[in-house]
Amino acid sequence: MSRRWKMVATLAGCLVLIVASAFLTLRVQSGSELDAYKKVLRQKGEKLELAELLAPPGAPEENSANAFQDAVGMFSTAMDNYSAMQMVAPGRAKICWKQPEVRGDDFTNSWDQYRDYVEADRPAVALLHQVLERPRLDFQLDYTLGARLPLPHLASMKRAAMKLEAASLLNLHDGDTGAAATNILTMLALVQRDYRDDLIIGHLVRVAITAVAVAPTWELLQTTNVSEAALASVQNGWQQLNFLKDAEKTISLERAWVSDVIQKYRASHEHFKELAGGALAMSASSSGGPSGWESLTDGPRYAVAEIMWRCSWSYSQELELDKRDQIILETLRTMQTNHSQFYAGDYDAMAIRLLSLGGTNISGTLFHSLEIPDFQDDFDWNTSSMIRKTLRIETARRLVVTAIALKRFQLKRGKLPEKLGELAPEFLPSVPIDPFDGKPLKYHPNDHDTFLLYSVGEDGTDDGGDAGSPSSGTAGWYWLRARDWVWPQPATPAEVQFFYEHPPK
Repeated sequence: MSRRWKMVATLAGCLVLIVASAFLTLRVQSGSELDAYKKVLRQKGEKLELAELLAPPGAPEENSANAFQDAVGMFSTAMDNYSAMQMVAPGRAKICWKQPEVRGDDFTNSWDQYRDYVEADRPAVALLHQVLERPRLDFQLDYTLGARLPLPHLASMKRAAMKLEAASLLNLHDGDTGAAATNILTMLALVQRDYRDDLIIGHLVRVAITAVAVAPTWELLQTTNVSEAALASVQNGWQQLNFLKDAEKTISLERAWVSDVIQKYRASHEHFKELAGGALAMSASSSGGPSGWESLTDGPRYAVAEIMWRCSWSYSQELELDKRDQIILETLRTMQTNHSQFYAGDYDAMAIRLLSLGGTNISGTLFHSLEIPDFQDDFDWNTSSMIRKTLRIETARRLVVTAIALKRFQLKRGKLPEKLGELAPEFLPSVPIDPFDGKPLKYHPNDHDTFLLYSVGEDGTDDGGDAGSPSSGTAGWYWLRARDWVWPQPATPAEVQFFYEHPPK
């Protein structure tokens, strides 16, 4: 008997075992447990269908999506990497609009050159301001397309934020703080008005845009001619953001969308081929089986995979995802209800609960040894990581809002407050809580109208405002390795020069 036929015979024997296992699995893992769990969720008031979660489209005259897309089409191809609030030492940043030239990590330009770059995008930036005038930014996404849902607007939104950052930096260099404030508010409006786009990737893009908006806001606070009205407007824009609530909407919609995708894959062979296509391509490039194994066995192995997944594994997979998302939703709601609660502690408790979840496919070892995919990785998105990023940007947002309130207090009273409590209720509704230790953000005034404002950071330890890194002693203000997340103070000319002469490696 030839080697090829021996392999076929071996495969046939394996398939007998697989079919036997399949029958056992089909008996043990059915859709009944999934249906029962969804019934419990509905009794709790959870919305599980896309139709229940998607708001109806708004009136066309309220939607700025067309203006946004027109603006994106007008963007020049000039520099997309602008740099404001550059850190030059722990807790110290250079005021970029005050520098004699524009310098980034890999470029140096005169202000005249920089102006040419920004002016090329002036008409597009002016069109982006329509986002401020209309309450919706609805790209009319068709969620029924499932995994084929196109999201081309997300990269454009990030690029638009960078164009607005560049324009605001030039505004500040020219002394036009009002125009700078408008551009910052437009960046924040891209986050506030991203209507009906609540998938995880959309949430993460909004987080990224908000992180970009921090730098020009810091630069605005270093001016001496900004008005109280402009500061109050920018502060209000930051206060309207609510990343915990946004994350809750995201997880709810993502759960319904993924369930809809799984049901489509489960319902027909044609839909299932979309799921299997990536796994087949990976198999062709990474299989460790004997020579010729792929060409001989691709068809049978993926036929078995389809039967098992559509009839059994998809139900247990969907159940596990529903349980995971429910744990995350409950955690997010706890964070919003108990405003003074230790958010990072809630996150840690959530992580422990998530670890208790896991797939339980019977005969999984056999299926994996025969390289029959269970498609677990196709839906194994690190949702808990998204929540960690949400806590980081929420911490940054609270520091920004507090820093603006301190500037407004200083302009009106001629001095900085001794304690953050003096900001409430005129400049802040209440003293912001640090999500990483559940206590008020740390603050005290320094000499020469400067101050120390910080979060204890992800390690939850108050290091007295030490902005350095445990490993190198240098880190940015919003940096995972920093001991404390310190709101930067302006660097001195000597510190800036030293940075240029001794750039970090």
